[in-house]
Amino acid sequence: MENIFAGLVLGHLTGDYLLQNKRMAIAKSSPGWRGRLWCLAHCLLYTATVMVFLGSASPAVALIVFFSHWPLDRWSLAGKWLKFIGARDFMTEFASSGQYRDIHLPFAVLVYAVADNALHLILMWLGLSWLM
Repeated sequence: MENIFAGLVLGHLTGDYLLQNKRMAIAKSSPGWRGRLWCLAHCLLYTATVMVFLGSASPAVALIVFFSHWPLDRWSLAGKWLKFIGARDFMTEFASSGQYRDIHLPFAVLVYAVADNALHLILMWLGLSWLM
């Protein structure tokens, strides 16, 4: 199981950070068919990357990886989760003009990134645990 988790982490980091360019990162949650196409391209690249690190060619595994990634990225669900639990709100921090804005904004971005990474890894791990 530790090899699977290592593959998930390495595949996730590579697919979400090393292979995703700025345009893809911004456009994947844009409205309409262009946003859906950017999200599809990113999720296919991400899925292929995770599959390489897992050393798997299983269609069931690929479906779990893809469908655990798509909704989180398409609708920026990490931000919605943080808002739901009353944590940092990235947009509120971005618009903030208080004396601690220089601290609040980077911290909000960091919290969002950690929440997003955690949700991706947890969903993939849950899906693969269910499959096995």
